[in-house]
Amino acid sequence: MFALTLTADGLTATLALDAPEGERDLAAACAALPEGVRVVVVTGFAGAPPLAPAALLAALAVPTLGWVDGDVRDHGVELALACDIRVLASGASVALTQVRAGALPADGGTQRLVRLVGRGHALRLLLTGDAVGAQEAAVMGLAQAVGTLAEAEALAARIGATGPLATAYTREAVRAAGEVPLAEGLRAEADLAILLHTSADRAEGLAAFRERRAPRFEGR
Repeated sequence: MFALTLTADGLTATLALDAPEGERDLAAACAALPEGVRVVVVTGFAGAPPLAPAALLAALAVPTLGWVDGDVRDHGVELALACDIRVLASGASVALTQVRAGALPADGGTQRLVRLVGRGHALRLLLTGDAVGAQEAAVMGLAQAVGTLAEAEALAARIGATGPLATAYTREAVRAAGEVPLAEGLRAEADLAILLHTSADRAEGLAAFRERRAPRFEGR
C-alpha cells in the first residue's frame, strides 16, 4: 500500500510507504509524481512491503530524502539506502538482520551500504545483524542528519528551492563519483558545468543575483 501526497507549494512530494490508503505499487506511485516536483520525501520504511524494489526509488529523476522513524529492519533499510539523503528520527534504529536467517540483503543493501559507510562498518552491520541508533548512523555516514519530520521537510524545501537543472547535473556528477575513475569523473563534471553555463537557469541565477531577488528557475 502506498500513498502519494503533495505539500502546499507543489515542489515537494511525500511518498508514504506504509500508508493504508492509495493501494498502488511503488512503480505506480513513482510514475504518479506530478510535473514540477523537485524533491521527494520518503517515509514509512518500517512498514514498507518486502516486494517494493529499491531500484525504483534510486531511479527517480529528482532528489529523494528518506526520513526514517522507529525500528527499521532489513528491506526497509534497503529502501532507505536507495534514497539520496537520509534523516533519522532521534529514537530510530536500523539493522540488516538477514544473515541471522541464513540470507543476505538482496535489494542493493550490501552494495549501497558499503558505498555509504565503507567496508569495515558495512561488514560489521551485515555480518552481525546488529542495530545502530540514529547518532551512530550519522557518525558512520549512513544518515546525513538526525531530526524530526518537520526538519527533514525543511531540508527538502531548501533542496527544492535551488535550480532544478543544476540539482540534476550535480546529482549526476556525484553519482558518477562512485562509479568511474577520478579522471573520468572530473571530465564528466566539467562537461556538465559547461552545459549548465549555457542554460536559461544559469542566466536567471545571474540576473537574480544582480537584481538582488529570488531566482525564478524553470529547469531549462
